[in-house]
Amino acid sequence: MTVEAALGIASLVVVLAIAASGAAAALSQIRVVDAAREAARVAAMSGAAEGAAAGRAAAPGGEVSVDASSGADMTARVSVPARGLPGVVLTGRAVARVEPGAAG
Repeated sequence: MTVEAALGIASLVVVLAIAASGAAAALSQIRVVDAAREAARVAAMSGAAEGAAAGRAAAPGGEVSVDASSGADMTARVSVPARGLPGVVLTGRAVARVEPGAAG
């Protein structure tokens, strides 16, 4: 095996590893947005504490915050560090209208 072939194979492995990390980050971003949506939906029906718990269950290891952005809306934000990509934080935000008669 020549040096050129060895370097070519090593380069190919690095490129494939970066591509796999990017694909994993894209899938994680979808999960983060889903967790934010779930947190906002539950918060709109049951209150901020329950919404935050639902967001933590949907995005383990993530930071979840739920607050009343206005009198009629609940906003959920979820942040999770991306695996395999140091320094990259994936964030999702969702807003849901508070249900009439819902616990605040």
